[in-house]
Amino acid sequence: MKKAGWILIFVLVLFIGDRLAGWFLQKQISVSQFRYSRMYRGEADASILLIGNSKGLNLYLPAIEAATSRKAFSLCYNGMPVSLASVLVQDYIDKYPGVKTVIVELSMLDLSEKGLINEFNSYAGDSKRIDSLIKTTNKQAWVTSKVSHIYRFNNEVFQRALFFRNRLDNDWSMDKMISDRMKQEASRTKVTFKADSIELTQLKSITDYCKKKNIDVKLVISPFYPGLNLENLESFNQKIHKATGLPVLNYTRAITQDQFFADFLHLNQTGSTEFVNLLAKEGNLQ
Repeated sequence: MKKAGWILIFVLVLFIGDRLAGWFLQKQISVSQFRYSRMYRGEADASILLIGNSKGLNLYLPAIEAATSRKAFSLCYNGMPVSLASVLVQDYIDKYPGVKTVIVELSMLDLSEKGLINEFNSYAGDSKRIDSLIKTTNKQAWVTSKVSHIYRFNNEVFQRALFFRNRLDNDWSMDKMISDRMKQEASRTKVTFKADSIELTQLKSITDYCKKKNIDVKLVISPFYPGLNLENLESFNQKIHKATGLPVLNYTRAITQDQFFADFLHLNQTGSTEFVNLLAKEGNLQ
């Protein structure tokens, strides 16, 4: 009996310690300047909303605000999968009804990391949609996060939130220029555009939700380095148009100067400004 009592006490200490640690870590996220913390805290009101992977992340802010004189907010993240993007966009629109334009960077349909969904466990307490998405895609991780609250913070997204606890993260653009070695390898490098039926359905959930709220949606493929071999692009665009009923704004070859690229996939700071100005000039940021 004495041994059983000590075991019970030990379990209680672990349980209470886990809850206290989880509360403390959640507090750090709640006061962070990280974009998702600001969003769920109610400090992210904007007219233009951006969603995508690193190609969206490195493109638009703050150049888009300078080009349009409109406030913009980015929900982009490295490797963003479309299922998570749909959840975040719907959460944002529900919280900020003043958004007028949503820009979707379409390369996330192909260049994504499904494991990122579980990384957003740190925000499951702020979003029933995130919690449900994790439960659907990774039941084991979802159950573990209910048993152990500190498990929710064992991920890169939480580390980012800590890094940006006292600083804004509104400019992730790159200030480097593509290397000579990469330039030489470009002609031997290919990018094959793919979109499966599940991703197309998830993309449609974004566009349908925006349409229901009378929000304009721009489906954009941002520039790739001009020397790359881009395969299956036309079929990719057709599938997206068929699924959403919206045109694809194909800017894959819109910028051709080496000095505007950081690598094969990403524009640098000057390239970002160049591309945003092009979007504005052609009326795609209205």
